[in-house]
Amino acid sequence: MSRSGHPLDPVLAPRSIAVVGASSDPRKRGFQVLKALSESGFKGDVYPVNPKGGELLGRTVFLSVRDLPGVPDLALVCTPASTVPATVAECGAAGVRGAVVLAVGFKESGEEGEALERALLEAARTNGVRVVGPNTSGLLNLPLGLNLIGARGVRPGRLSLLVQSGNMALSLMNEATARSSIGIAVVIGVGNQTDLGFAEYLEWLGQHEETAAIIAYVEGFQDGRAFLEAAARVARLKPIVVIKGARSSAGQEAARSHTGSVAGEYDRLRAAFRQVGVVECSRTDELLHVAETLATQPPAPPGTGVAVLSDGGGQGTLASDALTELDVPLARLSDDTRDALRALLGRAAAVGNPVDLAGASDADPGVFAEALAVLADDPGVGVVLVVGLFGGYGIRFSSDLTEAEEDAAGRMPALMSVAGKALVMHSMYASHDSAPLRVLRDRGVPVVESLEVACRSAAEVWRRGQSLAKPAWVPRGRHAPDAGPDAPEAEPRAPDAEPDAPDAESHAAPPSVTAARADGRTVLTEPEGRELLQGFGLPFRATTLCSTRDEAARAVAALNGPTALKVVAAGIVHKTDAGGVVLDVRTPEAAASAFDRILASGAAWLSAHGHPPEIDGVLVGPMLRPPLVELLVGARRDQDVGPVLTVGAGGVWVEVLRDVTHRMIPLSDSDYRAMLDELTIGPLLEGARGRPKADFASVVSAVKAVAESIWTVPAIAEVEINPLFVYEDGIEAVDARVFLTELGAR
Repeated sequence: MSRSGHPLDPVLAPRSIAVVGASSDPRKRGFQVLKALSESGFKGDVYPVNPKGGELLGRTVFLSVRDLPGVPDLALVCTPASTVPATVAECGAAGVRGAVVLAVGFKESGEEGEALERALLEAARTNGVRVVGPNTSGLLNLPLGLNLIGARGVRPGRLSLLVQSGNMALSLMNEATARSSIGIAVVIGVGNQTDLGFAEYLEWLGQHEETAAIIAYVEGFQDGRAFLEAAARVARLKPIVVIKGARSSAGQEAARSHTGSVAGEYDRLRAAFRQVGVVECSRTDELLHVAETLATQPPAPPGTGVAVLSDGGGQGTLASDALTELDVPLARLSDDTRDALRALLGRAAAVGNPVDLAGASDADPGVFAEALAVLADDPGVGVVLVVGLFGGYGIRFSSDLTEAEEDAAGRMPALMSVAGKALVMHSMYASHDSAPLRVLRDRGVPVVESLEVACRSAAEVWRRGQSLAKPAWVPRGRHAPDAGPDAPEAEPRAPDAEPDAPDAESHAAPPSVTAARADGRTVLTEPEGRELLQGFGLPFRATTLCSTRDEAARAVAALNGPTALKVVAAGIVHKTDAGGVVLDVRTPEAAASAFDRILASGAAWLSAHGHPPEIDGVLVGPMLRPPLVELLVGARRDQDVGPVLTVGAGGVWVEVLRDVTHRMIPLSDSDYRAMLDELTIGPLLEGARGRPKADFASVVSAVKAVAESIWTVPAIAEVEINPLFVYEDGIEAVDARVFLTELGAR
């Protein structure tokens, strides 16, 4: 096996191992791992360590790590949790570079366990030891013959797993061995991520030559932003497929803003996965086949679609429906392709897309390969999904057909390889002992029994082609330029770096933030929020803050037209709910009356909700003309993802419509426009049914201002404009909400 020269090689690809806590009890991992290392062909030195000494499985047992004749790269620690910090310290003092800690009883078990885990981390950092776990299922590196999991009979191959569940690892290893030819390369049980986490493992697998694709089962990140930044780099090199556990959470967050209520934590994380090129599956039965397809099949060229080739009209139709529901285009076959298929299959065949063989394969299954050759030559085809009972003709009808099926199975992968296009095989006989299907699997073609999973696999290999054709997400720098796929990679973040710290261009804290901090507030008033966002180029209509009813009357008189009055109080976020908004005020007398009502309603609302009845005044401004569209533009500092931008349908129905899209910040200019195009209300911005077209330049400028405010000012936890009125000749920001991070929070 090649070694990458990566700093984690001694941990994940060690040349020698100490098994601390080696045991003669076959039920214990200290015995099972020693036996597995002997059976799996690990060529390096293995040192059993136990204070009882003696001999175990033909190996001398050493009393302690200090007594070893050599310095191992890695220690597998099989001792109880209470002994682990001292054991890791001893390993580090002896020069051991890494430790895999199996024990449970750390932070997952309460306060005492949390203290023990802090002691483990301190011992590791003080003594220069990188730790896998604790509470890990272990480590498997089959190209090295390194089996620290104890699994048996795992098919070696090119798929690597990052898992927070031993059962998920076992399930995937069993499935890969039984149903696929791709096999397993590396399995890492990440455990509690006390030291090493998903991001560093992902970076190492990105450089691991034997890994062609990566599956990650994730329940939680220690540093989600670091994972996403690593994934943005690694996904350009090899596919990453994720399944996320713990997706739901009752009462996930208080809806202090619309941005928070329409964009839960998992929604933002899902959007971030898509942004960096990670494929997310929600079903366990999809994981292996999607990853196998991405690992073995070439991405679809841009501008192409999926062709469905079936031997039954019903399944072909269902496949077409499934692909359409997955937002994947069916290929538009050329006239030449249709003519060639008609000549091959006869007049009864359907030669659109899907292509239905219409019985032509009943007498000769070899027609599959001939039809596939025609489809592979069509420039509009990027992926071919074969649907039906291929591989089962010899079983279903006559064994005389098996030879023709095997011959076709041998030709089909070669045809697609020459064309540089992907092939996915759905077969109702995938679970049978079928020689033709073995031929396909041996040549790297995914064979899938579920029609829906086969469609998902074809969809993702098509999507990967589209993703790789777009500029990569750039995680560093205040602005993300429209960089192409060959742009220089950003430097990986140091392990202890702040997750979302802006670069040297950052502004000093705006005066409004300084004033709020001095008052001990985490909420800016609307005038303060307006002032902050104006500094980033977001225009607001001039307003007047009035502290008396007479000032309000004079302000309305000066405007000489319909006006809006809004309460200004740090404790009132949703002004309408507190009776703090009066619209269409036209006279000084009406203004004075409205002022009194707003103050009374606001004070009552504050008292009822446990706040001091402190009101700064009433904001008076002109009523705005009706817009073409109302938008929500917000950004939030997510605990996993970092700053995330949300754009969607705005106004009072924002939670009902839930028409929103999300992106991690920073963004490129093209990303801002793409977000608008993704919205269901997007056609309204484009001027649907004869309506005027929105001023996209002004909208993009406003969205960019919100994104840059949270990226540039670390004190901002959340910022929102709702609604943003959009016109054909500009925009108007109607309201501004800005929330600050708690003092001392990252």
